[in-house]
Amino acid sequence: MTAKTPDNALIWAVHRTQDWWKHIGDNLGFASNTVFTDRRGFGDRWITDDFYAAYRRLGRVTTSASNLLSDVELEDVIARCRVLRWLPEAKARRMAIAMAEAAERLLDAVEPDVFLCRPIDSYVSDIVARRARAREIPCFEATASPLDHMTMLMHRGRLMRVAETPEPAEIDRRVHELADPLFTPSYVQGLTAYTRARFLRTYGYFRLRSAAFGTWRHLARDPLRCHLLDALPGLGHKVGLSDIRITRMIDADWQARIADAPRERRVFFGLQLIPEAAIDYWIEDLRLVRHEDMLVELARHLTDAGYMLVIKDHPLQFGFRQVALLDALLALPNTVFVPYDVSGNAVLAECGASVTATGTLGLQAAMVGNASVVGEAYYATPENFIITRAWEDLPNVAGQIAAWPPSTPLRERQERIVANLLRGSFEANFISHAGFDRRQPYPDVTAFGRALGTQVRRLGPDGEDWHRRHMPIGGGRYPGSPLN
Repeated sequence: MTAKTPDNALIWAVHRTQDWWKHIGDNLGFASNTVFTDRRGFGDRWITDDFYAAYRRLGRVTTSASNLLSDVELEDVIARCRVLRWLPEAKARRMAIAMAEAAERLLDAVEPDVFLCRPIDSYVSDIVARRARAREIPCFEATASPLDHMTMLMHRGRLMRVAETPEPAEIDRRVHELADPLFTPSYVQGLTAYTRARFLRTYGYFRLRSAAFGTWRHLARDPLRCHLLDALPGLGHKVGLSDIRITRMIDADWQARIADAPRERRVFFGLQLIPEAAIDYWIEDLRLVRHEDMLVELARHLTDAGYMLVIKDHPLQFGFRQVALLDALLALPNTVFVPYDVSGNAVLAECGASVTATGTLGLQAAMVGNASVVGEAYYATPENFIITRAWEDLPNVAGQIAAWPPSTPLRERQERIVANLLRGSFEANFISHAGFDRRQPYPDVTAFGRALGTQVRRLGPDGEDWHRRHMPIGGGRYPGSPLN
């Protein structure tokens, strides 16, 4: 990364966020900022034309590696992207290499000191971040903290923590906030009707949306834009009409079903959104990125060890969940599928352990004292969670749950978890871009931009130099890893 104080920000804006990000960029306190998009005519710059020029030049079949992305890097990029992994291999490789060339031209033109974005969620920002990292340009991904009215910075799921220790009074206040049995992430509120009619409405809406996006792709002369391709019904994770039988797989009498198993032998299986950017881009082992395969493998080990699995789907996944995963899980002994309208907190109270990859339920489980099995999530600290970092960790999980809890008292564990979150969070309300108008900006968005700029400088190369100290170049465990 550059040896000077960050003063030139490159900012990636996903669909319809360019004005929101531009206002934030103008309030960072930097000398300059450039907001770029992959949509022609939007933002300060767009990579669309450079991408298509490179794509055409590469020809129909791409078999050789790029000088910007090696074969193993290409494999990693494609495996993580919810769109590329379902396309023909030659086409996916060609798109990835073309995007790398467009990213290189962008970085040459802007010469940024930092790269800012929301959490990486597609091959576009993934590749720009990789090419920036190759130039030692630090990447800062901003998102809402689970702590109220706070924002986090992270990169690839690694929480960017400051060196300063939080005040004990603040730790105590936040422990009460997160350990509250009524704590619920905002995304689950107000969703109560999980019926066949709702499934059909969701299915119909997204089929119509796919058709509209297909027309848009061609009218806009932008057939390969990731946001539009993501609507294709042929992508492997999309539901079909047959998946409506999920409403018949739910066990309304789930509490009676689990009554014979002691609480410490019940494991809460909290399913996440699929595809899930947090899994795709935070988990380093590509075998674990095959999330559904991982869940079935882990479930086999747990049920073989005599555990009962209490399965609950993510409330926002209704209408998007393929039943093949549930078929595989419910075929195992001692498994039950909880109704969608049962809260996660209610299930946590009935179980002694929890399994999730990166979801907030893993944090909630640890805060109430359960054994919490998670992947490489921003909140996971080794002494307070059972962390699966590689496929080889899966057979050990049953024994680790059996050995829980550690000798450390629960209150001390809660304080450690919260202190870690506080070190990685800063006071700023992460405002949604919905309805934002640059002519009449929300005051909170202006304040957010200023706070974000201050935090980036604090953690950047002229401050605590977080990337060089905690995420050095070549730090990945696998060839092709984005941490290399």
